[in-house]
Amino acid sequence: MLRVKSAVVAAAIGVGGLAAGLAAAPPAAAGAHAPAAWHIAKTVSGPNFPAFIAAAAASGTSAWAFLEPGGNSKPRAYQLTGTTWQLRPFPGQVNETVMAASASSSSNVWAFTVTEHSTSRVLRFNGHSWQQVKVFHQLITSGLVLSPTDVWVFGEPFSPSLGAVHYNGHTWTKSARGLVGASALSAHSIWAFGGSNVAHWNGSKWRTTSVARLLPKSNQVCGPGFVAGIDALSSRDVFAVADGGCPDGGGPFLLLHYNGSRWSKVAPSKRINAHPVAVISDGMGGIWIPMVTGAPGSSFMEHYAHGTLSRVALPISQSHLALVGAAIGRHTTAAIAFGLSRKSFNSNTSTAVILRYGS
Repeated sequence: MLRVKSAVVAAAIGVGGLAAGLAAAPPAAAGAHAPAAWHIAKTVSGPNFPAFIAAAAASGTSAWAFLEPGGNSKPRAYQLTGTTWQLRPFPGQVNETVMAASASSSSNVWAFTVTEHSTSRVLRFNGHSWQQVKVFHQLITSGLVLSPTDVWVFGEPFSPSLGAVHYNGHTWTKSARGLVGASALSAHSIWAFGGSNVAHWNGSKWRTTSVARLLPKSNQVCGPGFVAGIDALSSRDVFAVADGGCPDGGGPFLLLHYNGSRWSKVAPSKRINAHPVAVISDGMGGIWIPMVTGAPGSSFMEHYAHGTLSRVALPISQSHLALVGAAIGRHTTAAIAFGLSRKSFNSNTSTAVILRYGS
């Protein structure tokens, strides 16, 4: 959700009391084949706490990442071509933030922004340049791009709520209320979430299901619990991450699964006091779940596969890292996660960072 993401970013900027920001992964022994692992793919340092806020991946060699430089400045766009990230022209406005991005191909990339005037802009890259497509007077939480003529945007659940809006290449049509993000198997099978609900689009209508029974009960400190992300791997393999609603990224984290007929809670067996900032496929039948906890925020990565949830080593220590999101393209295992690392509480500099899994 937009407010959750904004809070995560704000908490990340406050990471302090640290000595060294980036810790390089140890090199493999000479002649040895290094196993796939997360490594640092791109960094941008500067004053005013720069951070990568959003990213979209079309494939393992084609992606975009959007940097908020901080201060009274414009967002910057970095393009991955092959193995190299390069700064590209982008029509950002002063004090505008790219909150989400999505791509169906390297020549169909969309960015969804929030401006200083509390409006949202929809921008599209056609393979050559960025152009503005639409301005909304409500706040956009996320977007889902299936083709140039099949785009969904989702709004913040708070008033005035945008809900789910569909673009068919000509017109924008409101479709449902209360949905804030989605994952697609196809144009006729989309899974979305909002509050304590999940919803499925069959090509003509949404069917909403409450998963409130699986979420923690509210108490004087925490709650209500809410679904924070969704990722559909197949029609019988859909994951949703949830948060118990405790303050300061306290979770507790929950992982829900749909097996084609019903939703159930599958993990974790132990309480994890953290907020999931994303859930994406790992390209191998499992999922990546970047987390943030505390204020100031610190991050770690969980991986779920074959019924097991496990903590994954990252090239930056948890106390130095604040992740905001993650993305992966089609037919690849080269996932990316992004956010920032801060060296010292007493310094006004930080390092925007993109992490990458694999080569």
